[in-house]
Amino acid sequence: KLLYLTSIMLFSISAINAQTTTWDIGNNSTVLNDATAITTEWPIGTAFLSETVKSGLGIFPGSGVTTFGAISGQVASGFSDGYTCPNRFPTGGASGGSATALPTTRYLYFNVSGACTIKVWFKGGNTTSTRTLFVSDGTTVLGSGASVNGAALIVSATATAAGKHYVYCDNGNSIYKIEITGATVNTPALSTKDFQKELDVTVFAKDGKINLSNIKSSTTVN
Repeated sequence: KLLYLTSIMLFSISAINAQTTTWDIGNNSTVLNDATAITTEWPIGTAFLSETVKSGLGIFPGSGVTTFGAISGQVASGFSDGYTCPNRFPTGGASGGSATALPTTRYLYFNVSGACTIKVWFKGGNTTSTRTLFVSDGTTVLGSGASVNGAALIVSATATAAGKHYVYCDNGNSIYKIEITGATVNTPALSTKDFQKELDVTVFAKDGKINLSNIKSSTTVN
């Protein structure tokens, strides 16, 4: 009986932790970790000219990029699951470093707490060419899809560990929706180089206190 009750508790904990985050940019809706939907974050507007984080989704245009994420009207259909929307998030060109697993410009990123499934709804930005979207953990490409002549595709990838993950393209594509299932999405650290030295510091809560570890030099904390 005790084993039975324990198994129920473990299942319940797993179910609680198996949260879903959806950035449905095409329908101007965000659901972060099963919270109430936000419908004000993705209006039609100008491009992102500097690094921005919206509800756990990092948007990194990079230096000199002036067309990334200028959300505009473009009705999307043809996806295998029946998904439709009126708007799109255009990449405005290829991601720098798209031939590797670590993009340098024109990419989206997010942090996950553990293993999860990542899905991206997208279309190639041209009706007469093949254009590819990638999902990576910065070291390995976890999933990719090639949109032929602007076909609607859903790229699915499996993240096996916690950490930062990236969505990027080898050419101009339209991204409509990103979904994370099975892990909590945490607010990511900015990609700006000035912040890289601080990434080794670990922040965690214990016994009602916030703790910092792995501090290697004299540090002021605000």
